[in-house]
Amino acid sequence: MFAPLLAALALGAAPLQTAPQTPPQGATTLPPIDATAAEPQPETRRVCRFETVTGSNRRTRICRDVPRQGMQDQATRDFMRDSQRVRTPDV
Repeated sequence: MFAPLLAALALGAAPLQTAPQTPPQGATTLPPIDATAAEPQPETRRVCRFETVTGSNRRTRICRDVPRQGMQDQATRDFMRDSQRVRTPDV
């Protein structure tokens, strides 16, 4: 009972094949896009964190766009990473 119905649906849902289309005579083709081209860094970076409203215990994810600072930002992260690292006492 279901087999003829499924066969009809399968044949009816088959994609239509069309002849390959050629561009009009006056059209120019675009060169391929170079995937290795470097994209410029955006002016801002997105920073997301969970914040709690005063008087509430519900945390909400807040995202902000913070301006980039370039090398200073990287140097700051490296400094903070080094200063927060767990150190063993010198013997």
